[in-house]
Amino acid sequence: MIREDSYNIIKERQEDYRKQLKDIEKSEGTITALRAITFIAGFCLVAIGVSEDSYLWVIGVILLLAFIGLIRQHNKLDLKIRKLKAKIDTCGRLLCGFDDTWNQIEDDGTQYLGDNDYFAKDVDMLGYNSLFQKINLGHTPKGKQRLVDLFALKQGDIECREERQEAIKELTQEIDFVIDYSSGTSLLNNKKAKSDSVDEFAKYCGDKNLGVLPSWANVVRFVLPVLFWVTLLLWVFGVTHYGYALVVFFINLSVTILTRHVTDSVIQPLYIMCVLFEGYMDVLDIVKNKEFKSEHLKRLHDSMCGKQGTYQAFSKLKGISQAYNISYNPILHQVLSALFFWDYQLATGVYSWKKKYGENIAGCFDNIGEIEALISLASVGIIHQCTWGEISFDDNVSIEVEDAYHPLINQKSVVSNSAKLGDGITIITGSNMSGKTTFLRTLAINLALLYMGAPVCAKEFKASYMKIFTSMRVTDDVAHGISTFYAEILRIKTMSEYKKINQPMLCLIDEIFKGTNSADRIVGAKGVITGLSAPNTMVIVSTHDFELCALAKEDGSQVTNYHFEEYYQDDQLKFDYKIKDGRCTTTNARAILKMAGFDIEK
Repeated sequence: MIREDSYNIIKERQEDYRKQLKDIEKSEGTITALRAITFIAGFCLVAIGVSEDSYLWVIGVILLLAFIGLIRQHNKLDLKIRKLKAKIDTCGRLLCGFDDTWNQIEDDGTQYLGDNDYFAKDVDMLGYNSLFQKINLGHTPKGKQRLVDLFALKQGDIECREERQEAIKELTQEIDFVIDYSSGTSLLNNKKAKSDSVDEFAKYCGDKNLGVLPSWANVVRFVLPVLFWVTLLLWVFGVTHYGYALVVFFINLSVTILTRHVTDSVIQPLYIMCVLFEGYMDVLDIVKNKEFKSEHLKRLHDSMCGKQGTYQAFSKLKGISQAYNISYNPILHQVLSALFFWDYQLATGVYSWKKKYGENIAGCFDNIGEIEALISLASVGIIHQCTWGEISFDDNVSIEVEDAYHPLINQKSVVSNSAKLGDGITIITGSNMSGKTTFLRTLAINLALLYMGAPVCAKEFKASYMKIFTSMRVTDDVAHGISTFYAEILRIKTMSEYKKINQPMLCLIDEIFKGTNSADRIVGAKGVITGLSAPNTMVIVSTHDFELCALAKEDGSQVTNYHFEEYYQDDQLKFDYKIKDGRCTTTNARAILKMAGFDIEK
């Protein structure tokens, strides 16, 4: 079910990047050697020339200047090497999705799982062996969080689905951009700039009350420097003694030192971003050099790289940052402070910058994260043979799928299924390990992809929008005295409560009430299933209890039955994992026990 054409393109890109890396590493080695030679030779020639009063020191100085040039060239090559390694890693990350080694990726999104995220746990959206682990191409906290938010299928995100789908559809055809962007954001993981610091910077930029100089500061930054230059000119023209200028100089210096906390409160927040300027500019360059067709991506491009966009803002801010670096030279900084009130002028520049670009910068990190989430969802279509699906918003709930398959199962052995499901009750029976639970999860994870606007793993996939509820991986909670049976009751109670608001819903229940005895289980299951049934509700239940196959809906009509079954070949138990009409008529528990070494008498 994988796309061979995408695989070949990504593999080709990875090999090309490796060749480039090998060539650059050779050049880097040569420059490293030349750097050492020029420094040693230059130092020795300068020393000899000075000691022997010869012109050898001139050659030495030239070599030392060449040494400085080689340092700059080495730094450029080092940056190219880091970028190429990031691209190679990104290609490898994508290729993992083709060869089913993606579950070895360390970042699986477990940290985003809450205790009550039942859908994410049941359907493998987050955690080990999850959709997040397979498709996530984001590296920034914003990008990962945005993908997790989309997984939650919030109403606001559902409403923007069509626009998002248009963007994702475009990105599935832009493999080179996906590689460049993901590798670019991977280089933003700088230990010196934590995510909470980035959030603080964004908050600072977005808050109009922060970064404002007091009114007296605007007077002082003009009056005191002018006073110094006036007294200096009066001394130059012989009108006054130079002592007046010297006194004003030290007054200015004292004021700037004593009030440095005022200017620092305006300027210092930008230093949170100083270590990341180059990385963010590189990411923005990737976006800037790309022309998009979809409206959503066009808006993101304009916000990030337009005339008043983030790229322009960072360019201006970088200049202010470099001017403030003078503070690392204490003598020069103090002189400039006394002569021009240097920090006050920079603080005014920061305020003007913030007034012009602040709101845009405040949303810049969200925009970068949004594209990360979009390329992550696009990777589904890059890796898999997919369709874009159709979604309807009405009360007539339905699911119609052709050759739908699970994106997390080994793509060489995964089996696709087709089905047409409507409102009311659907009972799925079948032998152990025959595919009942996998079918429920296949429906759920593909519905999630459909609702997000992502490609769907199927030949055709049509469904109405429904709030999805699941009861699958139900476990006990010893700490709070909750048994497995009671935990399942609580899950189903949530479904029942939602039904009261009379909105379309889908209930997926696996092995209903398996945590209690058979008599209570069947009685309870019948009551719950018929109670959940409604014209705008779809209830799909997997079970071993054949008694549930004879349930009737509220109008007296029979429930819909499907089943999975096993077969025997060469005295071996086999499964085709294909869904079939009707109820199951076979069992295989004894055969499985025998496979495990237990010979059970009939």
